[in-house]
Amino acid sequence: MKLAIAAAILAFPALAQQNQPASDLSVHSEKIPGITVRFVDWHWRPELFAEMEKGGGKTPEAKRNWALLRLINDDRITFEGKAVGASNYALALWPNLDGKGMMFELRRVDMRDVLQPNAWAPIPAGDTMWKGPATFETVPETADRFVVSIAEAGGKGSITIHYGNRRAVLSFTR
Repeated sequence: MKLAIAAAILAFPALAQQNQPASDLSVHSEKIPGITVRFVDWHWRPELFAEMEKGGGKTPEAKRNWALLRLINDDRITFEGKAVGASNYALALWPNLDGKGMMFELRRVDMRDVLQPNAWAPIPAGDTMWKGPATFETVPETADRFVVSIAEAGGKGSITIHYGNRRAVLSFTR
């Protein structure tokens, strides 16, 4: 039996990799006064992202939402045109399952149970504060890990999401 399992792992290394917890991931924080974003530096998986963009595929993670980051807001802001108060939020990416494109959702949530060992967890239950199109541009530089940055000047800010060769920018104001 052990020999059969070992042979299957050698024959299907991608399967073995998916079942093993990723051991080289880190949680990162980016901050500006009053706002913090936290995220995990997941590896770029172009085939998985392509399945989410097209809608469907065979990978289970491509058929559900991903909680991309935690937004901790200490003040009232306007996020993508929607007023949100001081709280903890999750920003999720929804796959294109209905043919209308991928969507972002900002939801006020309890973030204690978000992380999973191998993939982005689905967004926890909570109040949806905003939902809108997930507009990613294809960029020439490929990030081998998921990266988020936050910037603000003159009361106008942005959260930039860079995953592989895709980049999305979300805006907020104070």
